[in-house]
Amino acid sequence: MLKVAIWNLKGGTGKSSTAQNLGAELVAAKFRTVLIDLDGQRTLSYSFGMEKSSPNVLDWLERRGQPLLTGMDGLYLVPGDIGMFQISSEEDVLGQALARLKGFDVCLMDCPPSLGAPTLQAIWNADRLLMPTLMEPASLKGLAEAVELIKDERQGLPVDILRTRYKPRLRISRDAADQLIEGVKRSHYTLLKTAIPENVAIAEAIARQMPVSEHLAGSLGAAAYRDLAQEVASRWKLSQS
Repeated sequence: MLKVAIWNLKGGTGKSSTAQNLGAELVAAKFRTVLIDLDGQRTLSYSFGMEKSSPNVLDWLERRGQPLLTGMDGLYLVPGDIGMFQISSEEDVLGQALARLKGFDVCLMDCPPSLGAPTLQAIWNADRLLMPTLMEPASLKGLAEAVELIKDERQGLPVDILRTRYKPRLRISRDAADQLIEGVKRSHYTLLKTAIPENVAIAEAIARQMPVSEHLAGSLGAAAYRDLAQEVASRWKLSQS
């Protein structure tokens, strides 16, 4: 099972919507997928209408309960809990819980926009880090700082950058994308070819508590996440169990 932490130090970059929609598209491609909501805000859990579901992540970490099936066959979720701040960094409870997961091809961990214990444990246990990033100058500054922090925590962890809420018609967005491409030459990360556009269907899907592919399959957002799933399945060398 490939374990992927989805994180950025900046909030509002599309971490939860990426976990939801990438997970849905990987399942559509026949990869058994489990999502873990490590963010106390529980946006990922809300996006499936499961923010109050039990057992939640705290139960799961304490060996009580298994991941819950979402509305999509083959897509499972460990719902979040507002009490995630209780997690200690002294014991790797997440690593122990991940070792108990069986029968999945990929695990996507939605991390909070911080470097607290839940994020650190996800990074320690991840095989890869996926960083959704807005194409704005301030976001790129934060990205560079975040990548340096990750290097301190996990030397050699592969980092994939995903452009989100991309607006190619805006010059500021294009300029930021150009800066990111230049940064690849100097930094230890990979810029994914797929970019997720600014698309109202993605936000609407979260409000309707379903993946964008179910809300509006013909939308630009749904098409972008399908492309992303194809790209990462190849890049990450995913295999079906």
